[in-house]
Amino acid sequence: MGYGKLWIQNEFYGTNQDFIYFQGYLISIIDELINAKTIEFEFKKLTKSELFKYFENYSNRFEYLISGSTFTDDFIGYRFEKSGIIYMIWKLRNDQEILHSDLKNYGADVKFCLAKKMEVINIKSELIQKAHIKE
Repeated sequence: MGYGKLWIQNEFYGTNQDFIYFQGYLISIIDELINAKTIEFEFKKLTKSELFKYFENYSNRFEYLISGSTFTDDFIGYRFEKSGIIYMIWKLRNDQEILHSDLKNYGADVKFCLAKKMEVINIKSELIQKAHIKE
């Protein structure tokens, strides 16, 4: 158990002020990223806001939704894969009070980042090794 949040391309997802189960929450959200569904549409033509609205209105949006838990409850986010790259798009929820100080000045804008799938797999392996967890 401990505190943690995901840092991706100078942005963070989650809060490190919520006590979490390392393997149950942090590792499971990394697994969600690794298992992101592939998309077939040309998303690069869309702005971050347009892409976020696309997922919000997509009939099967739950296939792409980042479920997370506890330390990510303040966010609504989606993940998808294209050509070996994992993409994340998210924003801070605006339908609840912000309790954690690291989120007070987070802003309401849509965040968008990417990482090579192999990098995410390697990071998960490193975390598991350092924590001495059996997969």
